[in-house]
Amino acid sequence: MIARSFWRQVYFLTRASLKARYRNTLGGFLWVVINPLAMYGVQSLVFKTFLKLEIPNYYLFLLAGLLPWIFVSMSLRMSVPIFEERRSLLKSFKLSPLVLIYTQIFDNLINFVLPFTFLTLALLVFGGGISWQAFVFSPFAMLALVFGIFPLCWILSILQIFYKDVRFIVEFVLSFLFFLTPIFYPRDFIPHDFQFIVDFNLIYILIEPFFYSLYHFELVPFLWSLLKAFFAGGVLYGVAIILWRRKRNEFYLQL
Repeated sequence: MIARSFWRQVYFLTRASLKARYRNTLGGFLWVVINPLAMYGVQSLVFKTFLKLEIPNYYLFLLAGLLPWIFVSMSLRMSVPIFEERRSLLKSFKLSPLVLIYTQIFDNLINFVLPFTFLTLALLVFGGGISWQAFVFSPFAMLALVFGIFPLCWILSILQIFYKDVRFIVEFVLSFLFFLTPIFYPRDFIPHDFQFIVDFNLIYILIEPFFYSLYHFELVPFLWSLLKAFFAGGVLYGVAIILWRRKRNEFYLQL
């Protein structure tokens, strides 16, 4: 009964959030789709046309990295301060804080799936090098991404209540991780001595399955990357649960 009530709250708040974002207008819907498409277009122009990166099927490569990155960065930026921004809602109603995290992530997920699907179909029509495996295995990559990003958002949003600079630290870290994460250039471009940066890059671990499912499908590397993503998500869930249990009472006092 509790689980049903929880997911009903997530459903109704997600729907309300989407309605507020789209404002029942075509323009609101188009903006959500056009914004990541514009970033994708600019990145394609700069790195493929201006800098002339010699990467086969670069448009597909960029799709596999850039759009998941946008989903991750938007989810983190919007989820970290969410308890502070919705404190009146949490204090006024019998609402689990986790509902707010799930709502924000599902909202961002829908806004990620729309342009992602559009670009995937466009590359399929125009011969972008997409194989049938992309349509079969990409949903698993998407599931691993959501599984991993939720506990990370949960951890950081709790810490934000106790340490008010967390949101600014997240912004700072994301700003330089954007260049250190191989989403618009291949991992092979990174010198061997610096490969450890990628090995310990949590965001890349969560995004990596998209490269093997979309860009260069290989079953064993894909399954291995998927396993790493789910393992990382599992560890984050463990940390999030421990942190929440220790800080739960103080959380409501600090809120």
